[in-house]
Amino acid sequence: MYKVTNSFCARLLTVVSFILLSSSVFAIEINLSRSKLVQLAQHIEADDLEKHYYFSQIALLEMYDTYQYELERSLTQTASTVEKMAKLRHWRFSVHSYLETLNEYLYLMDSGVPINYFISPQDKIFLLIGEVPVIISGPNVGADKQIERNIVEQFCLKYDCLNYFSQQETANEKELLNQSYSSEWSIESSNQVAYIMDNGLTFNFSAMNNRPEKELWANQLSDELNLVLKNLHRTKEKGKKIDWSLLMIESLPLTDNAYKIIINQQQ
Repeated sequence: MYKVTNSFCARLLTVVSFILLSSSVFAIEINLSRSKLVQLAQHIEADDLEKHYYFSQIALLEMYDTYQYELERSLTQTASTVEKMAKLRHWRFSVHSYLETLNEYLYLMDSGVPINYFISPQDKIFLLIGEVPVIISGPNVGADKQIERNIVEQFCLKYDCLNYFSQQETANEKELLNQSYSSEWSIESSNQVAYIMDNGLTFNFSAMNNRPEKELWANQLSDELNLVLKNLHRTKEKGKKIDWSLLMIESLPLTDNAYKIIINQQQ
């Protein structure tokens, strides 16, 4: 059983680009640091404005729907203290205000304001509604991932995305989607709970709150670790011995805390 604490998870989640190198110049790369949404945005960056407009419209609508859903969900939540209730009310007010802003952006799009977007060096996508930059994001990590998936799915229903993503990447994604693990929550003590997966991973948290976000986060990390493990197995199946003494971890420039793992690279 592998126990994963919050801080350990945070470090592991940054290890999202994996490279295997051997003396016979055999190399394999799984790039998870650059999301599928960023790859899509890069591919259509040089395309016509119609695609830019549709991409931006989908992004705004997905963000609006997600924030609206989270706001409605918060109305069923209660706070245990006056301080927490005040924070919850402040969050609701902020989200309601942002929803009005997103609605204004959608109106501006319909009124003919120039629309574009740009990708930051940290791989964050900013829509340009006229001259106003709007980052594509959600109210929490889990929502961010769902928004990204929905944008890609909606865009690729209208336009052919076959050449935007590699066949190996698509195969890896399908392989991960076809896998399922059972899991359960366990109360270990008064200040520690555990999310236990039957693949051997256990994630320890200090509280039970925000369970859907924590589950999505843990499942994402599990998928990434599983993808790395599968490629290690494939490397060994091809007769390539893995020398763990040569393992190195290096940061990737111009990315948001992404790293690469290098194995078998001779100095």
